[in-house]
Amino acid sequence: MNKLFLLYLILFGSISTAYTQGLEVHISGKGPKLILIPGLASSGEVWNETVAQLSQDYECHVLTLPGFGTNPAIDMPSGFITTMEKLLSDYILEQKEKVTLIGHSLGGFLSLRLSRSIPDQIQKAIIVDSFPFYSAAFNPAATAENMEGMASQMKQLMLSQSPDQYRAQQQATMPMMTINSEKLPLAVGWSMQSDRGTTAEAFYELMTTDFRQELAEVKTPILVLGAWASGKNYGMTEESVRKSFADQYRLAQNLQLELAPTAHHFIMWDNPEWFMEKVLAFIQ
Repeated sequence: MNKLFLLYLILFGSISTAYTQGLEVHISGKGPKLILIPGLASSGEVWNETVAQLSQDYECHVLTLPGFGTNPAIDMPSGFITTMEKLLSDYILEQKEKVTLIGHSLGGFLSLRLSRSIPDQIQKAIIVDSFPFYSAAFNPAATAENMEGMASQMKQLMLSQSPDQYRAQQQATMPMMTINSEKLPLAVGWSMQSDRGTTAEAFYELMTTDFRQELAEVKTPILVLGAWASGKNYGMTEESVRKSFADQYRLAQNLQLELAPTAHHFIMWDNPEWFMEKVLAFIQ
């Protein structure tokens, strides 16, 4: 755990850890409830700096999904997305009050689904660099059907790599995800600690699940914080990425879209001041 974050909690707040049906939950602060959901193969510790600020005025529930980081995997007979949505729904319903969701990447995708499945429990949703259809962000012609073959191949590749090959692949990929060099070892470490089968299944389902049409049923106020800078070397511009986000979210009825100035995928690490400014303005 980040030492400054731990010191803050000792001096100004408290933290409790619990496990509920596979979810690892850290709770700190007092006030309206925020549920923070990390992305693919990430620990809830990805939110440490964010929570150090938010817990001054809010009760922060930081989750680590089963199979990610050091949280053990669970059986998923109905698949990853369905299983996680059920676990998260049950946890939110236990809170007996409306909550605001903050989800990064995969956590953002799950937050969109929760805003549709339990709308009366979701006050607002903050989606951090996530799309309702992951594959269409890179291939506008993608459909859930025509991505099946590629998704299956990538899943099998992930499962077949040796630990050394998998680590090398993670070390090569992560610099495209964050410009915060101090955080790179953390992200790689979480990937290596995570259950490979869970990660591979989650990635496969993300590539083949299209939630764009269902957004028409989502009335929850949504703030989407997108990143574009990592695409500069591949011909992407701020305008082209903004259009991609706007196209995917066009059916959402209550949407605010903001693009981070220089961040890569981990916006809360790369542009923390900008990130907190947008989050606080939206939830307040």
